[in-house]
Amino acid sequence: MDVFLYNGELTRISDLEFIKFVDEEKSSDELLLVLTTPGGDPDAAYKIGRYVQHRYDNIRVLIPGWCKSAGTLLAIAANELAFCPYGELGPLDVQLAKTDHIAGLDSGLNITDALLTLEDRARDTFHNLVIEIISGSGGVIAFQTASHSAAEIVSSLYGPVFGKFDPEEVGSRARAMRIGEDYAKRLNNKFSNLKDNAIEVLSRSYSSHSFVIDMLEASALFRRVEEANEKEKIMVDRLGTLCRMPNSKTIFRNLTDLYNEEPQLEELHDEDVPERETADTKSLDSPKAVSTNGKDTSGASAA
Repeated sequence: MDVFLYNGELTRISDLEFIKFVDEEKSSDELLLVLTTPGGDPDAAYKIGRYVQHRYDNIRVLIPGWCKSAGTLLAIAANELAFCPYGELGPLDVQLAKTDHIAGLDSGLNITDALLTLEDRARDTFHNLVIEIISGSGGVIAFQTASHSAAEIVSSLYGPVFGKFDPEEVGSRARAMRIGEDYAKRLNNKFSNLKDNAIEVLSRSYSSHSFVIDMLEASALFRRVEEANEKEKIMVDRLGTLCRMPNSKTIFRNLTDLYNEEPQLEELHDEDVPERETADTKSLDSPKAVSTNGKDTSGASAA
């Protein structure tokens, strides 16, 4: 079984680099993917997911720590999930650039939630006004007159607020929200690990983008979810924060030998496992890159 670590953001550069990495390091038809990521580009998650589905007959995703957003999308490509106690997935709602902001992201659900909240308040205000007008007049004012007056008041109160929404932006965000759902459906086709309606729940039902989906919560969404086995726990304990928290740079590691080693008492240090950086994390004056086989790769294309 191949055991690979992906730690870092999912980007349209790292997806190509990881595909090259898998192509070079593959030695089995079974994959254990140790996945730690804050999320990123859903296109990148989809590319990686489709590729590993094409290359492997069995895919197990181990979630030792953070695996959020697009990481959840990539996890859908597996036929089974394994959680460590600290492991967590996140909702699928797509993060979009804030309008008129140089930097920053917000959830694609924000504008939908805002519209729904305003609709609910406008509706409640209208109903309350109609009741107050009729009861305040002692029944003299008819319902038709009361509803007309209430509608004018609600329109004056909420009309300017609704007018601030750009229909084009509302439409573009609605389309963006479908990206995660459409990719999830396609990735789920091979192994069908998602339960019925799980995609809609993942993309629309959670109250925040950072919502913690632990093993218990994931068991309500996925068909095959279990606690990490002893070998996986030992490997994760030896790697420590290297696989529990997202790294500032994207790292791929071949952990197959480490996974198959007999447990050792000493703590594993970062330098004990060779790593490969993606092209977008290398600086021009950085030391020579080292591939997973220990060979000097400076001057060669990243893989």
